[in-house]
Amino acid sequence: VEMLYVDLADLDSVKKLCDDMKARGIKLDIAIMNAGLMPLNARRSPQGFELMFAVHFLANRLLMSRWLEDGVITPSADGQNVPRIIFVASEAHQSADAIDFDRLGEFENYGMRDGMKHYGRTKLLLCTYAAELSRRLNPNGAVRVAVHALCPGPIASNIARESPGYIKPILGPIMRWLFRSPEQAAEPVIYLACDPSMGERTGVYLHMMREKAMSPLASDPDNGAQLWQRSIPLLQTGS
Repeated sequence: VEMLYVDLADLDSVKKLCDDMKARGIKLDIAIMNAGLMPLNARRSPQGFELMFAVHFLANRLLMSRWLEDGVITPSADGQNVPRIIFVASEAHQSADAIDFDRLGEFENYGMRDGMKHYGRTKLLLCTYAAELSRRLNPNGAVRVAVHALCPGPIASNIARESPGYIKPILGPIMRWLFRSPEQAAEPVIYLACDPSMGERTGVYLHMMREKAMSPLASDPDNGAQLWQRSIPLLQTGS
């Protein structure tokens, strides 16, 4: 096990990680893109993006672009040893508003009341990107890179660490009692990453361990193509 430092909210830090991995000739067979957060209030990333937009979508967009370009992830030429990319998303994407492509990446202020709405929006971006990446990497039905996404369900994790102090004594026990443990939440991740059948398919979306469809907005090829093109200039932000 080796740990490499990166701040996924900072595109300069993401680029440095990619540079280091390229220089070392690192190859990935399985990439599990799991980072997530939900701040109490809107905050800006070092490049001026809203924090969840930067971490949930833009960092993943940049990492995939660089890893594929640099050969860190290499599509299979013959269907053997197919690499896998797993995006940990959320069912919150199902209820998100349609993507406003004209304002993509524009900072929008919000408070605690609207945090979940913005969380769902960024997970819609992630799911839309995952679906488009799967289409682009696997033309004509041949699986060259297995690209999957999932919602692990409600988890007793530390994602609500920025909750107000008066809520934490109540929220903690509720989460531990009603929500899934991290070990249980890892089950669909491990399944998509390791089950032999998931290396022969692409574009699978799981809600916990149940396969289902992404939202129509996320699976729409026109939305995917727009998101792909309109996010390209955002990847150049930073030094």
